[in-house]
Amino acid sequence: MNTDTALTAPTRVVEAADIRFAYRRFGDGRAGVPIAPPLIFFMHFTGTMDHWDPAVTDGFAQDREVILFDNAGVSSSSGDVPTSVEGMAQHAAAFIDALGIKKVDALGLVRRTRSTVLEESESHEGGHSRWRSISRL
Repeated sequence: MNTDTALTAPTRVVEAADIRFAYRRFGDGRAGVPIAPPLIFFMHFTGTMDHWDPAVTDGFAQDREVILFDNAGVSSSSGDVPTSVEGMAQHAAAFIDALGIKKVDALGLVRRTRSTVLEESESHEGGHSRWRSISRL
């Protein structure tokens, strides 16, 4: 069982689309229940993974894997900050693909991130969504 928290999980990096993305993964939900898809947290344009309240992220991590990341051009990630929500979604899709994840749940603060990420996902999968949302914000 992964005992890391938002504050203790090591910051890792993965390369995708010529961008070096910084991220943290923690929690795993192996307490005798089926493992849900990882929950990825999307922050606003220039917000970092450290802007998330650990009480929120650690609460979700009690029964599932959580992924926090810095989008392109933000904090420890390289590249240029996207100028649109669509650009954020394209970078997020590349990041998730680089992690080898086939299905995620998404939670975000940007009003259109959920629908934009799902559109990006559908275009990659020939019209079949591979991600679902746990909440409509």
